Amino acid sequence: MSQKELFSNQVIEEILRERTTYYLSKNKNKDFWLLISPNFIKSETIQLKLKKSNFYQQQNSYIKPFNDKNEFYVSLISTNLDFIKWIKLRLGYFENFDQNKKLRTDLKSDGIYGSFKINTKDILKHYPNYLHPDILITQYKNNLELYYQTQN
Repeated sequence: MSQKELFSNQVIEEILRERTTYYLSKNKNKDFWLLISPNFIKSETIQLKLKKSNFYQQQNSYIKPFNDKNEFYVSLISTNLDFIKWIKLRLGYFENFDQNKKLRTDLKSDGIYGSFKINTKDILKHYPNYLHPDILITQYKNNLELYYQTQN
């Protein structure tokens, strides 16, 4: 997904918070990860498929930065296929990454999903401090509003 879409979506925040709390209470091993600006997106194979997707065309302004050196994606990875299927249905319309055909352009694509293999030990490498400026502006604005409310 685009960072902007994910971080403005209160549903996913609630889902991930509840799932994390449940796992901690049951001493379960974590089987999902939220990656900010994941490194594997830079793979040539993934880039070729990604650029053919409606998601890329529709969300391009939210995922491409000004300097074009990295992109404002966020990825939810899980070893639990049922969780991925459930969350995909819960959040909206996601394109199947494994298909090579273009899907209907009249549907808003919230992201892409699929399974893929990457020959690297750094699959979970990501850049957690690389956030879209609109997310930071919203956060700063909210903090400033809270600050000025407490000053009066």
